Amino acid sequence: MIKEEKGITLIVLVITIIVLLILAGVSIAMLTGENGILTQARKAKDVTEIASEEEYIRLIITEEEITKYKIGEELKEVEFNTIEDTKSIIDSETGTTYANGWYYLKPEDVGDYELKNSYIINYETGEFVKYDEGKHRIVTNELLCIKDGLVYSADPKNMTTSNSWGDAILHNFNEGDENSGWSENALMFDGIDDGIEVKDNSDYSQGITLEIYFNLKGKGASDIAQILMMKRTNGLNGFFMDLNGDDNSIFIDIGGFGSDEKNENRFKPDVHVEENVSTYITYTYDPNKEEENGILYINGEKTETTNLGLIENLVNTPENTPIQIGSDIYQTYKPEGDTSNRKYPFYGEIYASRVYNRPLTESEVKYNYETTVENR
Repeated sequence: MIKEEKGITLIVLVITIIVLLILAGVSIAMLTGENGILTQARKAKDVTEIASEEEYIRLIITEEEITKYKIGEELKEVEFNTIEDTKSIIDSETGTTYANGWYYLKPEDVGDYELKNSYIINYETGEFVKYDEGKHRIVTNELLCIKDGLVYSADPKNMTTSNSWGDAILHNFNEGDENSGWSENALMFDGIDDGIEVKDNSDYSQGITLEIYFNLKGKGASDIAQILMMKRTNGLNGFFMDLNGDDNSIFIDIGGFGSDEKNENRFKPDVHVEENVSTYITYTYDPNKEEENGILYINGEKTETTNLGLIENLVNTPENTPIQIGSDIYQTYKPEGDTSNRKYPFYGEIYASRVYNRPLTESEVKYNYETTVENR
């Protein structure tokens, strides 16, 4: 008799392996798929975790109402002319801004409870939402400049909405006009009648610095000049910076034109601004220096110096005289019988404008220039 060999054929082996792979795939899917056991368990854990944290949040809101002590970082609206560090949170899906009255609570802010998530809380109303990195965006006011001595600052890049103007007064800005208002990183002036007014009663006895970063689009409604920034009630006080004439020459005066309107305090460097080119102008005036008390910087580089200026006429500017940007809103100097447009409106975009009540050093000027340009 012939002895029979027992075993499995190659075909049977392959089929067995395929079946095992299918079963393994099904098992893995059941464990880790979107509706798998492990995924569902993780989701259940997250839901339980969030529910537990939300109960804890409700508890601390109740306790904080008693103690009046707010846990977390206070949120504030980022506004025009903000000269302090601020932070707000925007819901990118709904457009909701969490700012004044809201707090940003992160896990590290709580010592006696191990939070896994961050929350946005209003202690006064008891409202709170879980911070979601997918839809919430943090907006901070970086200032993009040195803070010491800063009395006015407009960094439009840091504004959260077109209504974030604080106590600034807008004159003749037209809703819906693409050349008028705010857009992401610029203040836009239509060259016809736009202007911005900011309250100011600062002490300039130790000097002043004027900074502005802008792009000139062309000629405005006035054929004489275009104002960048100013603070004065007549031609004999305050400060003034404009672009003058057909060649857009830079004119600056500290303390007014001078006696008898002879422009003897007006600094007229041989510098001209090109249209459609971003330009950064900084002017520092130090009344304590005997020589080169006025220094002009273009794009962060020292360009020309002067000895013109009257600190007494700057310091003695009447109380509540505002800083004006882009226009002489009140036509502070207009000869009798002159019917021309003496508002000198600016036509273009302003990316940053600042005033300090002290002269910045050369290194500080360079820092502001580089930081502002890099982050615009």
